[in-house]
Amino acid sequence: MTSDLTHKLEELVALLKSYGGVALGFSGGVDSTFLAAVGARFMPRSTTLVHLINPFAATPEQNSVRQLAHVEADGTKSAMGLPLIEIPLDTLSMPKVACNAPDRCYQCKLAGFSLVVAEARARGIQSVIDGSNADDVDDDRPGMRALRELGVRSPLQETGWHKSEERALLRSWDVPVWNLPAGACLATRVKTGEPLTSEKLNVARACEDYLHGLGLRQVRARIEDGSVRIEAAYEDLSCLEALAAGGAEDVGAAPERRSSESSGNDRGIGLSPAILHELRRLSNRRVAARAEVYHSG
Repeated sequence: MTSDLTHKLEELVALLKSYGGVALGFSGGVDSTFLAAVGARFMPRSTTLVHLINPFAATPEQNSVRQLAHVEADGTKSAMGLPLIEIPLDTLSMPKVACNAPDRCYQCKLAGFSLVVAEARARGIQSVIDGSNADDVDDDRPGMRALRELGVRSPLQETGWHKSEERALLRSWDVPVWNLPAGACLATRVKTGEPLTSEKLNVARACEDYLHGLGLRQVRARIEDGSVRIEAAYEDLSCLEALAAGGAEDVGAAPERRSSESSGNDRGIGLSPAILHELRRLSNRRVAARAEVYHSG
């Protein structure tokens, strides 16, 4: 660990300890897993993880939680040695969320973290924290307003942590999800203004799970006006290009990635007939013939 990261970690731990006991909104993504790892190492007796079980969670994050969670002898759950509390949240039953208006993220975050705050108070825990970091400062994130209204703190943001730094420490600590691709809830796959349904979420999940199975990492299945459009990171577009050229359609057969500087795929890549056929079968919708460059969200 570099001296800069050592100093930054000391600042983060000091801030966390100043909160007293903390309840961490734990999604299984890199940011909240990093905070959980810090809590497990430096304040295990005063850190509790709270995980919301809801239909918006994408499969990689679901798998991350499953990978880290353990059932104790007394039937309670833990992750990385910390208590893990699971709370069901049926976001699709909430009209202000399911209508998918421009403030959907705010409404969803307000509903979810209200439950986390209530759980923390019921357990006598002083502070609730989330995994927002310094990379999120310039992003348009309506959910941050909900967190501030609820008094939720964002210690990674307050101490200037970036995801690349979190990954470096998680890797050095042998936490298996250090390289998990950046995720976003499945609701972001549906065009704003189109109502959210379980069918649409299932389509996005099935298409993305299939592409992950081919060896792609950063992909999105966007649902707009009854059709599906695939986005992929530059490196994954190169994989799709090679798959189309070589006819390698077997799961895990994606070839070596090329960096974004060498890919030259600014206009996207045509999907192979086999991949296009499978995406159409999984979605039962029209699928755009070209995969486009991934945009965050």
